[in-house]
Amino acid sequence: MTGFIAPPRRPSIPAPALATAALLLLAALPAAADDARKTETSPAPKPAAEPAPSPKTSPSGGRKALAVAASIVPGGLVHGAGHLVLGETRTGLMLLGTEGLGVVLIVAGLGGAAATGATRRFIGPIVLGTVAGAAIFFLSALADVYGVLAPEGGTGSPPIFLPSVETQLGLTFVHDPNFAYNAFLTPGVDLRSGSIRLSALGFFALDDTNARARISAAYRFFGPRPNTSERARDGSYLDVEFALTNHSYGAEDFSVTTGELNLLGRLDFARIGPTLRGSFAELGIGIAYAAHRYPGIGVEANDLLTPRMAFGMYLGHSGYPRGEAMAYYEHRHDGFAGGFKSPGLGSGIAGHFGAQTRLFFSPRWGALFDVQGGSALVGRASLLFRYGGNP
Repeated sequence: MTGFIAPPRRPSIPAPALATAALLLLAALPAAADDARKTETSPAPKPAAEPAPSPKTSPSGGRKALAVAASIVPGGLVHGAGHLVLGETRTGLMLLGTEGLGVVLIVAGLGGAAATGATRRFIGPIVLGTVAGAAIFFLSALADVYGVLAPEGGTGSPPIFLPSVETQLGLTFVHDPNFAYNAFLTPGVDLRSGSIRLSALGFFALDDTNARARISAAYRFFGPRPNTSERARDGSYLDVEFALTNHSYGAEDFSVTTGELNLLGRLDFARIGPTLRGSFAELGIGIAYAAHRYPGIGVEANDLLTPRMAFGMYLGHSGYPRGEAMAYYEHRHDGFAGGFKSPGLGSGIAGHFGAQTRLFFSPRWGALFDVQGGSALVGRASLLFRYGGNP
């Protein structure tokens, strides 16, 4: 007789989770404000008699070397120290203030977990707030190091358009001691029109009966779009996304279907200071609901949290090759990489880490490389083709 396991009660999402979402919106405020200013009347020009400001003197090699050292020690604890030594006081203080905000969120999250006993009713918003705080803390540290190391003008420039169609076809290799699969064919497509994006991505095992398919729809509030729309100033954006994923484990005779809602944003750090041109940060928060189907047993359902953070840099200002590279952390455990294993009681709590590079060698053709490490190791290489727009 087939049994049925009732889905557990979903945790409520009180004010702390809303505060985390507001944090993502605040991070994107500079981009939104800049878009709004485009409609304002330009200020009157300065009188011709006013002298032009003298160009800023580049720091000496010795001072830059000292700034690089300061970004590591004491910069590992005092974020922005490298910029303060470099003479970029405003940027240094902003990075220091950002670190402080991250520390406040981390302490509040850990304190909330201790005060509530990490009860299921509150653990969702507590985890979202803590991960957001950790993201802000580490991103400000990485920005300090990047700013004192990057060449003048940054490592690259962001795309100010998106293609209408982008496809990919590649191979994914997974090393997981718990499953027999190793190699997957990975096709995917993104279709964009104005603020709307429709996406599909599949993983089909070549050496096992295992298949994973994900479809999503997203709305972009601001940021780069296909060039039929007004071009964006930089790569900053804010998206809301709904996705549905089905993962079938044929050999093991079970499947998992997941529905999720995510808020995803990117902030170009050039908006914080000129030394940070070419770098960016991403922050995402979300919640998912997964249904596990077992023949002869029934359905078991559970909630998932899907926060994500990334630090990246653009590659190339003009011509080709050109693209971007990023390092990221995803808290979710439902992908091939799973959760990060470590010694002790905390093993499996953290999500997985990864690095990704997207590089175009011509206006149409490019490649994607992605590696992930958690309880399994995952590597993906795909050929990219894009159409629509004028790169």
